[in-house]
Amino acid sequence: MNAKDRRIAELEALLQAALEKIARLEARIAVLEKNSSNSSKPPSSDIVKPPKPRNDKQRRRKIGAQKGHQQHLRQPFPAEQVDQTIDITLEACPKCGGTLQADHAPPKKFQQVELVEKPYIVTEYQLHQYWCEQCQCHHESKLPTEVRRAGLFGPRLLATTSYLKGRSHMSYTTLRDFYRDAFHLKVSTGFLAKQVRKVSDALKQPYETLVAKLPEEEHLHSDETGGKENGKKRWTWCFRAKDYTVFHVCSSRGSAVLEEHLGNDYSGIISSDFFSAYRKFQRLSQSGFQYCWSHVIREVKYFASYPVKKVSRWGGRLLAEIRKMFRVFHRLEEFRLAQDVKSEQRWLRKLHACKESLLWSAWYRLPAHKDVCTLAERLWNCQEDYFRFMESGVPPTNNLCEQSIRRVVIDRKITQGTRSDWGNRWSERIWTILATCDQRRENVMECLQAWVQTWLQGYSPPERKKP
Repeated sequence: MNAKDRRIAELEALLQAALEKIARLEARIAVLEKNSSNSSKPPSSDIVKPPKPRNDKQRRRKIGAQKGHQQHLRQPFPAEQVDQTIDITLEACPKCGGTLQADHAPPKKFQQVELVEKPYIVTEYQLHQYWCEQCQCHHESKLPTEVRRAGLFGPRLLATTSYLKGRSHMSYTTLRDFYRDAFHLKVSTGFLAKQVRKVSDALKQPYETLVAKLPEEEHLHSDETGGKENGKKRWTWCFRAKDYTVFHVCSSRGSAVLEEHLGNDYSGIISSDFFSAYRKFQRLSQSGFQYCWSHVIREVKYFASYPVKKVSRWGGRLLAEIRKMFRVFHRLEEFRLAQDVKSEQRWLRKLHACKESLLWSAWYRLPAHKDVCTLAERLWNCQEDYFRFMESGVPPTNNLCEQSIRRVVIDRKITQGTRSDWGNRWSERIWTILATCDQRRENVMECLQAWVQTWLQGYSPPERKKP
């Protein structure tokens, strides 16, 4: 080999090394450009996300209420809720000073709500002592059970403390300052922690009742999020049914949590992501799964914006097929309005045609990219669990559970989590009650007061055992 050939070989080696380096850098850039729209990253990580291009020709929407929008007015308080009525009259004409005659039209009403100067009452229980001549000893009258168990705070104040702590994400210091500044009640943070623990005990029975109902559900949404307790990893699991939600905090993210709450004989459908714990539980139980399409769409969006053209073209084609499938899926109500069985059957045939086209597109001109091949194989091998929504009636995404678990993430970011096991039990119980009341459109404060009052009196609903 002469000098010229050696030089060509050296340059070819340098070119090959440069091309490999460029490919690695492009892949790295694509990973760094991930955001909440094309991956599972949280929206809070989008601070480096570039702004969307603005079309100057498009008219910008004005701030505030839009012209022609439907007006929403607050309904006035009914007569039974009005505590005081003040008549405002005129003695003379404000314009000319003439005599006025009363009009027979009903007066216009303006209502104002205000806090009373002292929004609580203090009750003092005096325990009298007696001497028994026969027993030759002193006896003292006893407090009612609910008063003794409640302590300084009554049921409503206990419920208010738990509401402010659980729903408003107040720290114990903020709670102490609130009671001092707003109510002139001087209490310590340790005292407030004891009140929260009392409410946690009161919520134990309703929480366990909801947990016991999970294995009976035909369809559940499930998801989990991570956090820390004293530097150790903790996982918050969320199980969402049709009319209630259950949270569970533990140190495991494995399938054992699903076995504990649902049992190995569970035969319902679970909506979830493609996490390995769910796939293992599917092998151990009789359950079916509906894997979340939102996760798939985010992955495909990532590939559609990939710097390598073969990958981006593949992602663009697959994304178009997914959009086509969901356009057909969302037309179900349109077909149902026809009130024709054949119309729904025609809709289902179109949906299955979209499925076949989507799977074919996933394998057509498949680029030699590891993550792309993995997604294509997953769609093909698990197509029953990805397309189950077509005939089972379950949602194609796990968005409902992700919306429920958002409360946990917000609470963890504000309060920095818990530092004890009883704190975990309190968190999972109050999160469960808050989410369930929201689903059932029930008043949270009324529910908390009822459960606290029942617990203080020593009563509890009949306990349902886990199957």
